[in-house]
Amino acid sequence: MKYNKIGIIGCGNMGGAIFRSLLSRKIDVIGFDPYLDPKKAEGMVLESDWSSFQKKADLIIVAVKPAEVSKTLRSLEAPKAILSVAAGIDTKVLSSSAPAGSKVVRIMPNLPIMVGKGALGYYGDKELYESLKEIFSPISYCLELSKEELLDAVTGLSGSGPAYVLRFIQSLAEGGVASGLTYSQALELSIQTVIGGAELLAKELEKNPDTHPEVLKNKVTSPGGTTIAGLEELEKNKFPFAIISAVKRATERSKELGN
Repeated sequence: MKYNKIGIIGCGNMGGAIFRSLLSRKIDVIGFDPYLDPKKAEGMVLESDWSSFQKKADLIIVAVKPAEVSKTLRSLEAPKAILSVAAGIDTKVLSSSAPAGSKVVRIMPNLPIMVGKGALGYYGDKELYESLKEIFSPISYCLELSKEELLDAVTGLSGSGPAYVLRFIQSLAEGGVASGLTYSQALELSIQTVIGGAELLAKELEKNPDTHPEVLKNKVTSPGGTTIAGLEELEKNKFPFAIISAVKRATERSKELGN
């Protein structure tokens, strides 16, 4: 089914990023967010009347805080096509909160959709999948999940993952400063190193889907060299374990939010 106007409830960081992406592609979109600072609403068309917003929007993206999702859906006046970005709120809760006859898909995007480089997992009513991909595939890798429980893992990995990557970049930069570079020099080098490493792996996977990151890592690592010395320190300080633990704990927290 083709939806003529997209409505976004909650136009903060995630909702606002989705809104601006749709605008840039000349997709008809309207927002509703009575709590948004007007300074942050620049460029977005916001409807002030709740009933009017609902009548105008054919498909609704719910981007409010998880605790507000059920209340928001219960206030809808008619069945809707609904995409929810709320962590931990499952499709049973979404369906039972929304008006009877509504179709729902739970999605977990991440903040890099702001620059068209997002990662997103989704699960729910399949008849909304085509519309979901039309909305998000230009700005995000979209992964259809075979079971809803996996959305918690998506939340812990790619949903929260940009924060881990940004913390890693900051740590790389601080290491550069500790070694004599200026902060601006170290930060630029760190950003380009992370971008380059990710794109190198992506290109190799295009050529050979079985390529393992360790294969490329070994190309950088010469016997007795600088890289192996640095990797020794990462292992000594349990860097791989820390990352795995962060993803697992964020996944657990997503489950907790659903309870």
